[in-house]
Amino acid sequence: MEKLTGWPSGEVIGKLLVGEIFGSCCRLKGPDALTKFMIVLHNAIGGQETDKFPFAFFDKNGKYVQALLTANTRSKMDEAAGKEVLCQNEGIGLYLSRDQKPLSGIRFTNSLLEMTDLNDDQKQFLETSASCEKQMLKIIKDANLHSIDDGSLVLDKSVFPVGSVINAVVSQVMILLRERGLQLIRDIPEEIKEISVYGDQFRIQQVLADFLLNMVRCAPSENGWVEIQVRPNLKQNPDGTETVLLLFRFACPGEGLAPELVQDMFHNSRWATEEGLGLSICRKILKLMGGDVQYIRESERCFFLIALELPTSQKSGSRDD
Repeated sequence: MEKLTGWPSGEVIGKLLVGEIFGSCCRLKGPDALTKFMIVLHNAIGGQETDKFPFAFFDKNGKYVQALLTANTRSKMDEAAGKEVLCQNEGIGLYLSRDQKPLSGIRFTNSLLEMTDLNDDQKQFLETSASCEKQMLKIIKDANLHSIDDGSLVLDKSVFPVGSVINAVVSQVMILLRERGLQLIRDIPEEIKEISVYGDQFRIQQVLADFLLNMVRCAPSENGWVEIQVRPNLKQNPDGTETVLLLFRFACPGEGLAPELVQDMFHNSRWATEEGLGLSICRKILKLMGGDVQYIRESERCFFLIALELPTSQKSGSRDD
């Protein structure tokens, strides 16, 4: 690394990889290069490896260096080196990294991009990136399964537009959709994107993204598709407040989820698969937020039907339940 960048290790130890080392010490060719670098790291954190990605920068002496970047997920052997937290819940071990420097780098990079002159599309991409980063940070920081089981999980509620959640959720499955050659069908009214609701935005993202991801995984590759349908139902309450019942339907053709996944999803103590454990956790989180999920299998398709009722435009300071 020192030979490649010209920077001695003593001068860069403790600095963020994104934004400080690459971005300040080693300049990149504008915000686009920084964004692409950030996307590669995002993918690696999410389990998507990148091999031989063209990466260029200016070293300490101003020399333009061109290299090939490979970003790998941390192996189990690396994790055993002591950079995880082990959370036990009835004999199930979940390994979570303590090293949050990549997330800090992404957060710092987002703050740099916010100060640049971005068009409307770029601003939306940045907002979606920030939403995914905050969702990931929430999952890492609060992964106590006991609090989910006993209902003591603290929900961090705020006012947010439904459109931001939809954008963040869709972005988390786009790579797999493209890899599997699946068509994405969106049945989402434009007006729903402008509705603002009060709830835990990033837990809602976590839950919806996991259900949608499982639909993408089980959809047949040949002539396959995944449909996202969202329907709002506004309600006026007797006390003058307004709520909206959000109905999400994530559908795909074919046989759908494996039977053991469905069993895991509705099981409270034993799980046969990692994916089933994730579905079970998300179902419990959804219930803590007052929502519900059904898995329905028809003759030619299957789908998740998710219902969640939330207050609209409530002042966060007036509610803490």
